[in-house]
Amino acid sequence: MNIKSSESSHGERTREQILCAAEELFAEKGFSHTSIRDITEKAECNLAAVNYYFHGKENLYTEVFRLHMSTVRDLRINAVRNFLSDSSDPKTLEALLQIFATTFLEPFLKKGSGQKLMELMMRERYDSHLPPHMFVEEIIQPTKTVMKEALSQIHPELTDTAAELCIHSIVGQLFHIMQAQELFKGMDKTSLPVLDLPKAVEHIVKFSAGGIRQYLKKKTE
Repeated sequence: MNIKSSESSHGERTREQILCAAEELFAEKGFSHTSIRDITEKAECNLAAVNYYFHGKENLYTEVFRLHMSTVRDLRINAVRNFLSDSSDPKTLEALLQIFATTFLEPFLKKGSGQKLMELMMRERYDSHLPPHMFVEEIIQPTKTVMKEALSQIHPELTDTAAELCIHSIVGQLFHIMQAQELFKGMDKTSLPVLDLPKAVEHIVKFSAGGIRQYLKKKTE
């Protein structure tokens, strides 16, 4: 390995260590209660390295989220696009909603990384430090565009506005499920069916599909 390649590899490892340390600390303590010193100690690097790769705590915080956002966005968009391009299965509303709901929740259910992502999202919600509209521009809009396309293929009679409102309704239900998982963690699933994810997702799919069809039925009457 030549010197340049070795330096590049070392730099990538240092950058990765900083990101991992920052993600853990931001999830555990939040942005305001995490110092650069905390991060450098955990990452076993110096302040100069953080400034060199990320130009400060704010940019480092943003980059931690951006890595998660790109993964979440691509997972959702690719799942819907694959559904639309697959000619082997019938394109039912229930099938589309099942795929969307499953891929929406999947990143938050992975052991370790899913818990961190949930904690990061909750902390950011109540103590925001991300650039304005970052979630909208990098996740919500691209995903919504693909979902509206899918809904219009299955139900062309849905207007653009109606399709968008349907998506917001479905996403609202899914966010509630995510928050319930965190809020009622460790409690009995039989007394709180919202904690039984397969059952909760099945309900959201049936409830949303029924709601969309009822809306279309009323519209034509």
